[in-house]
Amino acid sequence: MNEIEETSLSRLDRSEWFRPSAAQARRLEAAADTMGVYLMTYRANCRAGVGDGLCNLIAAAKLDAAELDEIANLENACPDAAIVAYERPIRLRR
Repeated sequence: MNEIEETSLSRLDRSEWFRPSAAQARRLEAAADTMGVYLMTYRANCRAGVGDGLCNLIAAAKLDAAELDEIANLENACPDAAIVAYERPIRLRR
């Protein structure tokens, strides 16, 4: 997150973020490394205020069908989470 200004980080709505268990976090990290992206977990069915979410700051990754299937498998393993892939390295949207 060093690529993002501190003031922008301080305005992020963290209420939507989902904290995975240690085992889930290891699986997410391994999948992210394999796909070459960053994965972020959000609480399922939760929305940040307009303009206050991480998605408004950094670019989402473009995923192929196999990677989308892997995200779906990860979400099945973490049913309380929605998983978003971001470009690695981080690219700011602005």
